[in-house]
Amino acid sequence: MQRALVGLFDLWFRARGTRAPRISWVIAPNEVAGTAAALARALPNAFTFMRTRHPFYDFQYDYIPPANQSPSSRARRKWISEPMLFARLANSASGFIYLSHIPLLSFQQDERRFEFNFLRRRGVKIVFFFTGSDVRSMELMHQHELETGLPNIATYLGQVAPKFREPAFERKQRAIGMVADEFADEIFTMRVDQRAYIDRETQPYPYLLPDDEISEDLERFEAVERPVILHAPSSPIIKGTQLVRAAVEALRREGFDFEYVELNRVPYEEVKSLLARSHIVLNQFYAHVPGVFGVEAMAAGCVVLMSADEQIEPDLPRGSNRAWVVTKHWEVYHQLKSLLEEPERLRPQAEAGLAWINEHARASVAGPKLQSVLDRLIEP
Repeated sequence: MQRALVGLFDLWFRARGTRAPRISWVIAPNEVAGTAAALARALPNAFTFMRTRHPFYDFQYDYIPPANQSPSSRARRKWISEPMLFARLANSASGFIYLSHIPLLSFQQDERRFEFNFLRRRGVKIVFFFTGSDVRSMELMHQHELETGLPNIATYLGQVAPKFREPAFERKQRAIGMVADEFADEIFTMRVDQRAYIDRETQPYPYLLPDDEISEDLERFEAVERPVILHAPSSPIIKGTQLVRAAVEALRREGFDFEYVELNRVPYEEVKSLLARSHIVLNQFYAHVPGVFGVEAMAAGCVVLMSADEQIEPDLPRGSNRAWVVTKHWEVYHQLKSLLEEPERLRPQAEAGLAWINEHARASVAGPKLQSVLDRLIEP
C-alpha cells in the first residue's frame, strides 16, 4: 500500500511538472546522538526528515512528527504525509543520507530495497552513516575478541539484550551489509569498532561539533581541590559502569576526596551543564572509538578516560591516543588513581584533548572535509 502511494505521488509530481526548491541532501530517518542535527548544520541546503522523536534531543528539524498525535493523525502521516514527502524529496534532492539501518517508509520489510531502487532510478545518491550496533556483527566482534584478547561491546551486549544473541539478528546484519555494498554511493562507519558484513572501502565516521560548543575555558584546573568526576553511560553494562563504580568505591576507601556524578537517561542539556564543571570524564571501556559523548567531553575541556585506541581502530586519526588517557577495562582504577595523585597532569591533558577536537572534530574544519567527499558524488 505504501509503495503504491509513493508511486502515485511520484506520478503526480511529475505530471504537474513542479519541483520543490533544490535540496542538497535529505538526512533521515532518525536522530542518533545529535548526528542528524550536526549533518544539517554542516551541509548547506540539507533537509532533515525525521520519522520519530528522540527522548533526549530537541533539535529543530524540517519534518518531524508532532509530540502528541491522535490515531487519525498518525494514520494520515503514515499513509499520506510521509509517502508524499518521500516522493517529493526523491524528485528534488541530490542525495539521501541514511542514519542507521531504519527504513524511511514505515512498513518496508525488504531491508530498504524498495526505497533504494526508487531513489536510484531517479539518479539520487545514497549515503549510509552507521553508528554502532545498527551494522555491527556480533559474530565478527566475538572473533575480534579472540584475535586481540580484548572484550568489546559485543562481549556483553548479548547478555543485556538477548535479541543480539539470536541467529535472526546475525542474519539481519548480513543483509544490512549486503544491501549497503549493493546500493551505497558512500558508507561512513568505523571498520573495527563496528565490524560488519561490508566488503567495500568505507570512510571514517566524522565528528561535527559546532564551533560555539567547544570551550577553551580551563580555569577550573587552576586549583583543583576537589575534582569532579562524571560518568554518563547511555547503556551502563556495555559502557563499563560496573568497572567505574568499583574504582570509585576503592578510591574513596583509600581516602581520596572527589565528587562523583553518574547520569543515565537524562536530557542532553543536563549532561552539557555537568560537563562544563567536570574535571575528569570516565567514558566507556569496551569500545575502540571515543563515541559522540567522548568527543563532547573533550570539547568541554574535560580529561577523558576511555578505551578508544588508534592502535586498534585504524579509522582514528594518527596521534589520537595523546588526546585522551587510553584506559583498558582492567585499568580504570589505576589510571584514575594516577590522575588524582598527580593533579598537575590534568590541565595539559585537557589541552591535548581540545587540540584534537580543533584539528579533527570542529565543524568548521571537519564539515568542509565531509562536504568535499559528498560533493564528489554529485558532481556532474
